[in-house]
Amino acid sequence: MNTVITDQELKRREALHRQFIDEIAALKDQLVHLVVFDLSGRSFAIEISKIHEVVKTPAITPMPKMPSYIPGIGKIRGNSILLLDLSGKLGMENPETLSGRMEYTVVVSSGRFTIGILTPTVPTTKKISGSHIQPTGIDLAGTPEDETYIKGLIHDEDQQHFFIDIDELIEGDRMTARTQ
Repeated sequence: MNTVITDQELKRREALHRQFIDEIAALKDQLVHLVVFDLSGRSFAIEISKIHEVVKTPAITPMPKMPSYIPGIGKIRGNSILLLDLSGKLGMENPETLSGRMEYTVVVSSGRFTIGILTPTVPTTKKISGSHIQPTGIDLAGTPEDETYIKGLIHDEDQQHFFIDIDELIEGDRMTARTQ
């Protein structure tokens, strides 16, 4: 599926990638604390400071006219939270989603919004050297492989993790929806 983006969106993405490069460079000499989870055989990582909690996935109430990667909302600690199937958002076939076995929800926040990311297993925490994080290239901007929220790649021993910018994951979709 080819997606055409506007010049304005391309400039926003290029600026965002430059920001990611700067942020990752600033992490070089630091120990970075991450929450890591697997989806469809791929590993994803989010900075632990963006995570509120990990809970058993609540009952999901479907919402009308939502993209297929948003199965609905769930009630967590008395709050209704939008639930996101990241594997579906990234276009990855996920047997856990198809079988309904997304047993855990990682509750994350951007500056203004809170969502739950569905995962089949309990995420783990990991501390890695910032020097093991590499930004994705601007050359990916505008391609389906780069949905703007893949901030970088983490090389940790024999594993590679996609480093997610949770603010862009949440806010970028909202901006895209407003401009279409």
